[in-house]
Amino acid sequence: MNIDLGKIVTSLGENTIAEIGEPLGLSKKLSLKAARSLTENCRGNIDEAIAAASKDTGVGKDALEAMLSTLLEDARSQAVDHVNEQAASAAKSMFGKFFGR
Repeated sequence: MNIDLGKIVTSLGENTIAEIGEPLGLSKKLSLKAARSLTENCRGNIDEAIAAASKDTGVGKDALEAMLSTLLEDARSQAVDHVNEQAASAAKSMFGKFFGR
């Protein structure tokens, strides 16, 4: 499965990225820099992306790994919510037609 980390980071927005970095001891500015660096360096090998982002930003690999994990979890959660909304809408439409409403 090909994951576009850039789209994930963009969709979450700056404030959410800052919130993800805060418990890791990162300022908003450093959180955004780390997320951008992960995005720019993510070309299939997560370990290489983390190592490159660590070199670019000075942020430790453990913190970047935790950040990446949270970014992916947030994206998964948003995707599940979106699918649930679509399913509920489709069911409402289908049952509305079935019951003549």
